[in-house]
Formats: sequence, structure tokens, C-alpha cells
Amino acid sequence: MLMSTNGLAAPALGMPSAGLRLDLRTDVGWEMAYFRYMGVDYSEALLALAGQGVDLTILTHKIVPHRCMLDFSHEYCDDRGYPDTWQRAMEPVVCSGITAASRALLAGDHARAEQLCVTFRGGFSSPPSGAHTAPDLASHYRAHIGQPDSGDDPMTVALTVTLTLDREQPLHRLSPGCYGPVCVGDPLSSVQATTKVPLNIISGQSTCGRARSAMWPAGLSAQFRNSRIARLEVTPPSDIRTDSNVALGESPALYALYEGALEETSEAGPGVSPIKAVYWQVRGEKGLQYTLDSDRKIIAMASGGEALMEDWPCQ
Repeated sequence: MLMSTNGLAAPALGMPSAGLRLDLRTDVGWEMAYFRYMGVDYSEALLALAGQGVDLTILTHKIVPHRCMLDFSHEYCDDRGYPDTWQRAMEPVVCSGITAASRALLAGDHARAEQLCVTFRGGFSSPPSGAHTAPDLASHYRAHIGQPDSGDDPMTVALTVTLTLDREQPLHRLSPGCYGPVCVGDPLSSVQATTKVPLNIISGQSTCGRARSAMWPAGLSAQFRNSRIARLEVTPPSDIRTDSNVALGESPALYALYEGALEETSEAGPGVSPIKAVYWQVRGEKGLQYTLDSDRKIIAMASGGEALMEDWPCQ
């Protein structure tokens, strides 16, 4: 793809390189020739850094929704789709609509375009196939953002992002009772021995407290009691999603998602935040708890059994 040098107002000289994060795990649909992105707009961030080298984190999921799902809205994009779709293209192309903010960064004929199509060239990586691999992958790159160029049609602006892979971090989904191979009820000793996840006690004592592993993603910790895992907790900042595709900071229609099977509790009385909503897969044994603020955004998540009804298991 040719690089144009006159399609964008250049950033000010001396502008520092910025880190970017692009989540392709959700709201992405397969369009046969490219992927359509329907999440939070990223075009302004990429265009504002055209011609620069940046630190870029891309999160991917190994299943991309069917194209037919795109006929509705992004809320319908879930894990039913084409497994390992990212492997179908050596250089994935992800397209999104151009917003007013990103259009202001374009000049000439490019300013009339309706969509931006980004080609990821070089070290793009995605979750490996196989049932025993984590469904999500956080890939950290050093990336060079190209200059906007003419796309396949007058209504499309093309942009090439050249990637150099730095490191990868597999991300499991939080399920009722487990995060990856670590599950509620597991003795701390067996977690260390069988899953090779070294746990460090960060509060409490050797028989009851809170632990965390340096191998876990940010925001994940475990409460333990009688030297067994009692609850797995996710707090900000975290990129972990539940197996029902819910993450921190979102405000999804939880009751619709769980078909009304949520039990709501309030720590400070009706109508007062925070609200805690629990979904029981097996009552008292396996469940997911969501903590919501006054705007109904998720500020914490937990997986566990009876300990979901407690604030601290060491009382």
C-alpha cells in the first residue's frame, strides 16, 4: 500500500509518542474481505499519530461473529461465529466509520470518505487454535502508523499500521467458579503444583487472606480460606471478560443477558450504590457477581461459591 504524505495535517514537531490500545475481541464482524469494527471509535487516535512510532496493544479473540450478526447491532456480536478467523488473513484489514472528529484530521478528497480501513502489516498475532488455549490474547507491539491513502473506492481512506511484536499475554475468561485452570475450591498448594501459577499472599495470613500471581493479568486476585481458593476477583484496571462477554466499565443489559436470572443486593439499602448482582450457575457453588455503580456501570466482578455473599472470607 502506497504511503501518502499530503492526506493529513502533520502533528506538531516534537510531539511525544503515545501508547494506544485497540480491543478487537468484541464488536468485530467478518465481512469476507475485511473485518468491520463497531466498538469505541479508534480512527481519531490513529490518524492523529500518522507517521509516528507508538506502543500499541491489540486484544483479540479467536472467534469472530458471523457476518449476519452485523445486520442488527453491536449488542448482538457474541462468541457464535467463525473460529480462528484471524488466521485467514496474513494482513488483517479492519474497517470502521469515520466520525466528525477523525474527519477533521483528513484533507482534500479524503475528508469526504465514509470509512477508514486499517491494514495491520508485519507481526499481527491472534489466539492460537485449540481447545486448551486461552480465548483472548493481548499482544503488545511497537507500531508505525502510516499516512492516509486512497482506498479501494472514493469513500474509503486506507491506513497501514506496521507492527513489530514485543510480547504476548494470554487472557482467559472469568467463568462461574474459574479463571483458566484455577478454580474455586482448589488448594493453594495444588494451584502452585499443577497449574504452575505462583501465588503471593498480599494480605491476611497463610490460611486465610488474599493472593495474587505475577503471571495473572492486572486486576485479578484470589481470596482464600482454609488454604483453598474461595473467590476470584477482578477490579480495575483489567482487560478480563466473563464467559458471557462482559467487562469492567461496561453497562450491558445484564438482566436481558442472563434472562432475568440475576439476584440483586445492595450494601447500603435500596437505590443506593453499589449494587451487587449475582448469577448462579449452581446455587451456592458456582456463580458470577457483578458490582455496579449508580450509573449501572460494572466496577468489579467476582467468581465463586458461597463466598460471593461475603465481603471478606476471613471474618
